[in-house]
Amino acid sequence: MPHRKHKCSVVDCNTVDSCFHLLPTSETLKKQWMDFIYEGKAPRTLPKYVYVCSNHFESDCFLNEGQFKAGLASKLILKYGSLPTVRDPTSSPEEASTSTRSFRDMGVQTEETSQLCSVDTQRTPQTHHRSISVQTETTWSNCDVTTKLVSHTAVPLKTSSKRPCLDLEEDEDIPQECSSIPTAQETDVDVTSTTELKDLSSQASSPIQKISKYIVYETCIMELFEMCPVCHRSCQIRSQRIGTFLRVEQLCHHCQFTRKWSSQPILGSTPAGNLHLSAAVYLSGASFVTIEKIFAAMKLHLFKYDTFRRHAQMCIEPAIVHKWRNWQDGMLQLLAQREKVIVAGDMRADSTGHSAKYGCYTMMDMETNTVVDVQLVQSNEVGGSYHMEKEGLKRGLDLLDTRGVTLDCIVTDRHPQIQKFLRERNVNQFYDVWHIEKEISKQLEKVCKLKGCEEMRKWLHSIKNHIYWTAASSSSGPERVAKWTSMLNHMQNKHTHEDSNFPACLHGASRSRDTKKWLAAGTLPYFKLEKVLSNKRVLKDVAKLSPHYQTSSSKVFHSVILRFTPKNVVFPFLGMLCRLYLAALHYNENAERPQATTAVFKGTFPEAKVGENRVREVKTQSTFRYVDDLLDLIFDKVFVDPAPYVDDVLRIPIPPALCAE
Repeated sequence: MPHRKHKCSVVDCNTVDSCFHLLPTSETLKKQWMDFIYEGKAPRTLPKYVYVCSNHFESDCFLNEGQFKAGLASKLILKYGSLPTVRDPTSSPEEASTSTRSFRDMGVQTEETSQLCSVDTQRTPQTHHRSISVQTETTWSNCDVTTKLVSHTAVPLKTSSKRPCLDLEEDEDIPQECSSIPTAQETDVDVTSTTELKDLSSQASSPIQKISKYIVYETCIMELFEMCPVCHRSCQIRSQRIGTFLRVEQLCHHCQFTRKWSSQPILGSTPAGNLHLSAAVYLSGASFVTIEKIFAAMKLHLFKYDTFRRHAQMCIEPAIVHKWRNWQDGMLQLLAQREKVIVAGDMRADSTGHSAKYGCYTMMDMETNTVVDVQLVQSNEVGGSYHMEKEGLKRGLDLLDTRGVTLDCIVTDRHPQIQKFLRERNVNQFYDVWHIEKEISKQLEKVCKLKGCEEMRKWLHSIKNHIYWTAASSSSGPERVAKWTSMLNHMQNKHTHEDSNFPACLHGASRSRDTKKWLAAGTLPYFKLEKVLSNKRVLKDVAKLSPHYQTSSSKVFHSVILRFTPKNVVFPFLGMLCRLYLAALHYNENAERPQATTAVFKGTFPEAKVGENRVREVKTQSTFRYVDDLLDLIFDKVFVDPAPYVDDVLRIPIPPALCAE
């Protein structure tokens, strides 16, 4: 028999004396093993390769002794818990028992497990078990000996009462000898890594959603059932498919051998692989239509879209809503304990213009850079898409007030309805600097295209930087206005100003090499520039520039939303809301990722910045722990008892479809 590392092999010999050549070559170890076989004394040390003669086991310790003697099996297979009790053909029963005790003293005692059997089992009305059909490895760690045994691990699963269970088992008695016959694949697998052995054994007892899966071709599966393992004749094969689930029934008309095999465990009446695939597609933000095309290209069997929607409505969406609300409750409790909270609010529409169907209003905590609340508003709820942003902000503020969160201020854009609403509600509001800079830059770009105003283009970059410096270095509204208007004097090469809030420029005295860049008062370029920078609305908005936080984080979150809800895909209201929750969970988990240690920075060329580049930090890879948590919630709780989770979803007010009007 070939030497295998860390294996306890069973060999056949004619007499006990012929076992001597199988013992270690060391005289000391050989004497220890001879003392064990004949006198029951356990050896103090064990070699790397251990061989046990089959003559030292009783005949009922083997699963396939009949097949081995008939020449139908090449190796003997031990039952779990078998011990070499036969020490000598002339040993008395008392000596045999002594040998058993000595062997147990070595630490080779194994836990009692179920006997090898096929998938056909007698069903009982008390419990239902589905066989996962995976190979497990039992390791005797105390003596460094590993015996490979193949078993079908039964996992108790709760049967759903909503749909009838698939009839995968028949109430019939199966001969024990036929049901225990191993295949060549089960006995001849050569595993060289102890780590792999431990991984396989751990997967047998791990939850269904954590077991590894593989792509198996149909011809490879059917090869296992073509020949009868008893009489080696052709068999009748019947198969049944339900989505990604496959069941194969094998029947031999010659020796009446029969067995059934399932590719997946059955949860109630639902194949576990079908539910797992639906959850993986939904939680990753993928589209079922795209997955369907991929499966069709690979000739992989897949269930219909109606099955995917049923899985989403009964299990996936209730789990997402439960997960998000639990996280949100914990976050709001922390915010309620703080004295002052600064939040940023911004809305994202599913399409540009005034024809948007959905509006997603996001509120973020600026101190922790996390999404606190996401409100989804449909246009027919408020009489048009123009009013969706105000309604989303109102719902978010009502939620914060209900949870006892005290707001210091809120940073938003310059939407007129938002300004009036917050002023009436006595909420301190600041404007995002980027929104004002963007509008001023657009106006200045138009001015630079006029004849005679081309020289103004030299000042565009400085004006953009100046507005950000104004917001960051000022502590009051009048100071911001004074610093902003000082730009007009500075471009005339005047660095002292009449306003007492900012009497002089802070830069040192310097002589410019390009004297042509200065503007003269009364010229067309200066007149156009003064008209833009000194506009009454611009000055009013500059006074309310945010000095600490901006809404750029919400823009980053909106880009994350595109991964879960592309604008070219139409989603129902509840599906859109759940995907927004997924985007928020993903953003909150990866918002504060550390900087990478390999590629620290990278250069980008944004389309909005024509001819300009940006240097950004490279972050570490994103994590997806929330997906694992949701899968555990779906399989362990929601699928077992979906009623309380579905009730929470039913309480969500869903507006009527636009076509209903």
